[in-house]
Amino acid sequence: MRTAYIILSLAIFIANLSGCGTKPAGQDKILVTVANKFITLKDFKHKISRLPPYYQSIAEKNKKSLLEDMIVEDLFMEDAVRKSIDRDKEVKELLDEAKKKIIIAKLIKTEVDDKVSVSEDEAKNFYEDHKEDFKSPQMWRASHILVGSESDAKNILAELSGGKSFEEIAKERSIDATATRGGDVGYFRKGQVIPEFESTCFSLTVGETSGIVHTQFGYHIIKLTDMKNEVIQPFEEARPVIENEIKLKKRNEIFNKLVADLRDKYRVRYEDDALKVLDAVAAEKKTTKE
Repeated sequence: MRTAYIILSLAIFIANLSGCGTKPAGQDKILVTVANKFITLKDFKHKISRLPPYYQSIAEKNKKSLLEDMIVEDLFMEDAVRKSIDRDKEVKELLDEAKKKIIIAKLIKTEVDDKVSVSEDEAKNFYEDHKEDFKSPQMWRASHILVGSESDAKNILAELSGGKSFEEIAKERSIDATATRGGDVGYFRKGQVIPEFESTCFSLTVGETSGIVHTQFGYHIIKLTDMKNEVIQPFEEARPVIENEIKLKKRNEIFNKLVADLRDKYRVRYEDDALKVLDAVAAEKKTTKE
């Protein structure tokens, strides 16, 4: 894991250093000199262009911080080279591994990712074939007042009949955690709340308050505050998910075909005893640990 992190860091570092350090040509403006190398305006702009779009906007607003980061990179690189760290055996191995991964990533981008696209018809056909996947279930929203005894519940019903606010009574008298929200349970779908609570909500119309409902938690008075019917998400809203789904499938297909073609092209052949050799290595490691 540590090695993979180092390789990734080196890959990013190498990419970011690209183009820095050489004497500027023509009218390129020198921004900073570090030892005998330069950070130019062209280097700075190139650095920003290599960042993802979101981070480009952040860098544009924090130019001085970005320039300081470039200076620190150059300082580290200069000192590392002078101490011959670039010629260290482990560093060379890591750089070779990083280079290998970068080249492979570029090949995959060219031969796989750049060839994946989704047409309008493909997206619409997928939507029509999978409409059930984009269906939002029927939802209910309710508030309740929970008390410990039936007599308390009867008193509260009387207060509600007299015009007192449901939400105010919930805040003052409910023993449930929802009391701070005026008894609001929020939205729920079928099967998400206890059966007695659910069946009561299903029997109410929006704005209607129930009688006393006894459950394992105590005595409830429930008010249905909203209900949303089952709806199918419109195509345009579902489109990003659809395109990602199709792209992922296509990418896997193209990637697997590329691997198969390359295996044929470069004649991959297992030695007869390859797996036995690997098993022997695993057994040797196990014996060493014991």
